[in-house]
Amino acid sequence: MSIRNFSFSWSLVVVSVVFSLSSPTWFGAWVGMEMNLFGAVALMVGSSKQSVDSVFKYFFAQSFGSSVIIMGLVMGSWGGLGPIVACLVMGLMVKVGAAPFHFWVVEVLSGIRVECMWFLLTVQKLVPLMLATQVGRGSWALFVCSGLSVLVGAISGVGATSLSRFVGYSSIAHTGWSLAACIGGMGVLWFYLLAYWVSLTGFLWFSKGDWRLCSWGGEGLASCFFLLSLGGFPPFLGFFAKLAVMVAIISACPLLLVPLAIGSVVSWGYYLFVVSFSIIQGGLISRVSSRLMVPMLVMSVPYLMSMHLVL
Repeated sequence: MSIRNFSFSWSLVVVSVVFSLSSPTWFGAWVGMEMNLFGAVALMVGSSKQSVDSVFKYFFAQSFGSSVIIMGLVMGSWGGLGPIVACLVMGLMVKVGAAPFHFWVVEVLSGIRVECMWFLLTVQKLVPLMLATQVGRGSWALFVCSGLSVLVGAISGVGATSLSRFVGYSSIAHTGWSLAACIGGMGVLWFYLLAYWVSLTGFLWFSKGDWRLCSWGGEGLASCFFLLSLGGFPPFLGFFAKLAVMVAIISACPLLLVPLAIGSVVSWGYYLFVVSFSIIQGGLISRVSSRLMVPMLVMSVPYLMSMHLVL
């Protein structure tokens, strides 16, 4: 991709995100998400046939979610508030890839580059999650999709054999946690997303391509730190982020804690499974790893101390 096309695509994505979040109406937010879709497609498409197939699947899934949202807005002219909220929440769930609308996530990630994986799982989920915080708080659909996403992502991830499938199922589980954070409010959501984005960025940075899990050596302990943070192991960022979410939803929906806790325990199995391969491959200690050990642990301290600000 040329620098001019790359700059135009990123500019379209940034402008569309700002437009959606600042729009006073749902129709304006929908228009912003459609602008964002075209910019994302231009960024992710590559020269390979597999890349084109993945981008087409992503475009189809996002278009379907947009259709559900616009259907809910049209129904608002003669229907009650209940159907409108249900359609808006369902459309947003399709866009973020929450269960049971997660059919596209792993298939799309399997054919795109690692940097596009990061873009798809971070930037592209920002607007739908922010909108879900506004419309979905108190909605039964948000509770169901949150708990179901954590369980589906945790159980399905046990059989992952490659980076794309591993990250895909992990993202479905983290989407469930993000939806639970939406129930706690905007502050809890940002608190969780920051920890997830840092952990995912570091893990993908050191992964260096789509590899088979059975042959992974990673970048030694550096990858393991970010991987353990993704899994929510103490004393890393992911643990405190999940702890904040669980504390925030105790009063709103205590029953949701059950699938969140079960999903976390199950997912720990395949996170430790991947870490074990790093140990077997003999790449656990490196110069980069030793330099990152202290910063990763130090970052958790202010995160723990600032938890009371969002709860």
